[in-house]
Order: sequence, then structure tokens, then C-alpha cells
Amino acid sequence: MIIKTDGIGLSAPQVGMNVRLMVFNPVGERGEGEEIVLINPRVNKYSKKVVLFNEGCLSFPGIYADVERPESVKIDARDMNGARFSVNLSDLPARVFLHEFDHLQGVLFFDRMSEEVLDSIRVQLQALEKKYEDKTGLPSPERVKASKSRKVAVGFGKS
Repeated sequence: MIIKTDGIGLSAPQVGMNVRLMVFNPVGERGEGEEIVLINPRVNKYSKKVVLFNEGCLSFPGIYADVERPESVKIDARDMNGARFSVNLSDLPARVFLHEFDHLQGVLFFDRMSEEVLDSIRVQLQALEKKYEDKTGLPSPERVKASKSRKVAVGFGKS
């Protein structure tokens, strides 16, 4: 699924599954590395140092903007055989993990954007919402809130 969409990570909620599972390729390049499956991942520790990076999301095709995230993270999870493991991730692998982990928490990448950055893509997000509503006849499940009432994602603590 990830390679078919040129993504480098995918969480179960993005495909309608309400389970704590994600898959990502820490190499971040099509045809290189291998996908890692994480079941019930937990964050044990994250760096105080944060970095800004231009992110996209398979749930919001064609929309990219700057998101600030910790530079590194230590996680615990289970693999596909149920075995527990811990791993330290930094740079792109940490960012991809945190992006997918946010999906498991009900947080979207635009929830972590500054108001200025969000304003720069708000029209694109609203156009995507309208396209979804026009195609399905249903209200968009994810709505970008107006700036005054927007819920902002907080912290990167343990979960």
C-alpha cells in the first residue's frame, strides 16, 4: 500500500481500521529499505530538540507544509509475531513514526502547524473537504477549524 501511493508511512486509521498499528519505511525511498510494522507503539522518550520539516500526508494528497517535531524518539512496540522491541529513531525515521503515531492518537499533521503555516494551506484543505463531500454526499470526517476555534495538538509525551 505504501509503495503504490509513494508514501513512506501509513497508520491503520487512515484505511478505516480502528487498531493501533502502523507501517513505515524508515529509509523513505521507494524500492529501498523495507517496511516495518509496529503494533501498539508507545513513545518512551523524545528529544527536546525539535526540527521543522515540510510534511505531506496520504490523507491530504498534494498538500505540504512545515511541521515542527522532535528530532529523535525512543519507542516500544510489538512486531508482527507479537514480540516486544524498543528502538531509537532520529531524523526522517523519527518524523515518519511521529506523524503516523499522531494518526493513532487522532491528531493530524495540520493540528501541529503554526497558525501562519495552516493559513497558507487552509484554502487547499477546504477544497479537499468540499471535493470529498461532493463525491460522497457525506460531511468531511476531518475538518480544518477556523483559526479562532481550532484545537491545537499539544506535546509529544508518553502515550
